[in-house]
Amino acid sequence: MPKTKQAVEQAAKLKLYLPQLDKLEERLLEWTAKDRFQAIVVKATRYGVPIFEGCYGTSTNEYGVHLDTIFSVASNTKTIIAALIMILLEDGRLELNDRINWHYPKFDGGGRHQISIWHLLTHTSGIVEEELDKNIAEYIKENFDIDPPGDNSTHDEWEQYTLKIKQALKLPDDYDNHKVWENASLLPELKHQPRELMSYCSYGYEILKEAICAITGESIDSYAQRVLFGSLGMTDSYWKLPKEKWGKVLGRNARCVGYGWINSEKNYTNESGGGGLKTTVNDMSNFCEMILNDGTYNGNRILSPASIRQISTNYNADFANSWDAWSLGWNYRGTKVDDGGVLRTPTSLEHGGWAGHKILIDREYGLSVITYMGEYDGGVFLDLGRIPNMIIAALG
Repeated sequence: MPKTKQAVEQAAKLKLYLPQLDKLEERLLEWTAKDRFQAIVVKATRYGVPIFEGCYGTSTNEYGVHLDTIFSVASNTKTIIAALIMILLEDGRLELNDRINWHYPKFDGGGRHQISIWHLLTHTSGIVEEELDKNIAEYIKENFDIDPPGDNSTHDEWEQYTLKIKQALKLPDDYDNHKVWENASLLPELKHQPRELMSYCSYGYEILKEAICAITGESIDSYAQRVLFGSLGMTDSYWKLPKEKWGKVLGRNARCVGYGWINSEKNYTNESGGGGLKTTVNDMSNFCEMILNDGTYNGNRILSPASIRQISTNYNADFANSWDAWSLGWNYRGTKVDDGGVLRTPTSLEHGGWAGHKILIDREYGLSVITYMGEYDGGVFLDLGRIPNMIIAALG
């Protein structure tokens, strides 16, 4: 019974129309029966009370599909990075208009010294991710006469290309290949000025993660566990997932988007600031409840109400395109009609994650909705906004 006992018992107080939650259950069972996805877990809360908890489908790992099944949630990671930045701000260790290279000196040259923390948080640094690889390849060709592999090149050919760059940059043979590209990304001149445009950029959050680690002297896991995850009871949230928890991860089958990478040890230990978090719907629900409760969870104050107001503000209101609306780490609704659910309010916050992950906070409704799934390749079920729409339709 995915509508919770609390929902049934407190329906009048929570202003819930229970038949609508039953309709959501029917729809999810229908989608499961039609094999629209491998697995899906949905958790919704209103005013801090769980109102819907549904688990469907299968996992290739024996643990199965539960509220504490671990998902590799890709870009949902960015919301956690933004919260950690605000904790550092409240500790007096940074300000949002600080130039990022004050804290991460490696990020310098080619116009990078102009980029501040808030530029990266709001995707307005001027870095266009789609241009980044091309700019790196052009720089490497021009300065080291190394040609990039073609579009249909094999993994081994790309590895050889990376090895040549590593040698050209005089990096050690055992230097991590991912870090090679991080080094190479700092070489070309930037093409755009900060605030010239809004362009969604995961790479910017990788730089923010590096700044957090530089400021604290800790790994991203160590710092997050100490100041955030521990107080929120987020017991299954990690970048470097402990080996004893690998069996709890949703094991994806070969039909799923990114199954090879997501199921890999490299992913389980990936520390990317833009997409490396592994977590559960339970843990992420706690995080969202903290934001809904003005920075406090179970009596633990994580952030001040003032910081929550900033996290909930559209920092790109001066951009003409409504699609550019963005807060600190979150997609700000404004007037967008997108895959976040058209029934959410204009001030709601949402974030997607590659391969089937969606989180929503709607402060006007006192609502959080976490939807994590094993998404099939081929775009069979891309519109995750249907689920929050059905839940919001149950609210009075």
